[in-house]
Amino acid sequence: MSTLDEDNPLERFALASRARESLAAWTTGAQVLTLVTTLRDRGWTKFLAEPRDLETLTEFSGLPPTRLADILAVLEAHGIVRQQDGTVQLTRQFEALAAADSYIGLDELLDQAEVMSRLIRTAAEDPGPLPLTEPDALVIARATGGNATAITRALYEQSFLPQLPEITELVRGERWLDVGCGVAGATLTLATLIPEFRAVAIELVPIVAAETLRRVKEHGVADRVDVRCMDARDFDEPASFGGAFWAQPFFPEPTRAATLAVTLRSLKPGGMLFVQEMEPEPDEARRPAYTLRKLVSRGWEVPFGRSAEDLAAEGQEAGFELVRLAQTDFGRMIILQRPLS
Repeated sequence: MSTLDEDNPLERFALASRARESLAAWTTGAQVLTLVTTLRDRGWTKFLAEPRDLETLTEFSGLPPTRLADILAVLEAHGIVRQQDGTVQLTRQFEALAAADSYIGLDELLDQAEVMSRLIRTAAEDPGPLPLTEPDALVIARATGGNATAITRALYEQSFLPQLPEITELVRGERWLDVGCGVAGATLTLATLIPEFRAVAIELVPIVAAETLRRVKEHGVADRVDVRCMDARDFDEPASFGGAFWAQPFFPEPTRAATLAVTLRSLKPGGMLFVQEMEPEPDEARRPAYTLRKLVSRGWEVPFGRSAEDLAAEGQEAGFELVRLAQTDFGRMIILQRPLS
């Protein structure tokens, strides 16, 4: 039964006005995203990485001056470009996001937004599991795995590795296993930072594994990072690694126990497994975006929002011992260990 007071038209008008304001905000965000994606596809974000005068930008865009002025007004109002002394350029924050050395760049995020929007539409129409094509998987991997750049190396050196000294100690003398590597952003960062680092990176999706191999070759570490395109459950190198990372959010429930068993067997006695808590309970400001990510992840039939404590328990059930839960700038990390005996 409706809770609206049909005899109070002013209350109904006020309630509808609030709903219209919410809808207008969502609509504006969607329209700005469409505009930025279209301009990116036309080369604007690279072109505006440096100051351009209006005449040059008009020639580049092929748009009439009034249309160009209106587009720039939208971009400026949303903090994407700045206009100064007759020139236009990306704002400092968007210049950093669009730069080649960005940890996760503008291109990756825009591509991810397109995939997520399509999957959310499918989730409301189709009761079955959400379809994820190989190209979709590559988009998600690029938007979550990050790039190995001077910036990520600085982040690792100055914050992440000091918070996890166990990693620095073991990778200088032991092999590393990346289970579900995606585009192997972390593994490549370690490989380009630590000359002694040697790793095997396992990825199930062929197009993602191919991109990872391309990056490995591009960074000149193909002699130290071995990319394997395979199901992690079929990996068989017992007691060969001193440390491992498990990209747990991308493993469906039926595969998790077997994957952990293989990882346990692959580590030497005393070898360490690192698992990241990816989706902690958000505050109220972040909850709307969290609910959308949850909708899509559960549509893929993978766990979502599993806490560090739950992940630690999952590892212990598989035979690992808990070393500690570490707070890092990348969130909480669960450090587990294969028993010494």
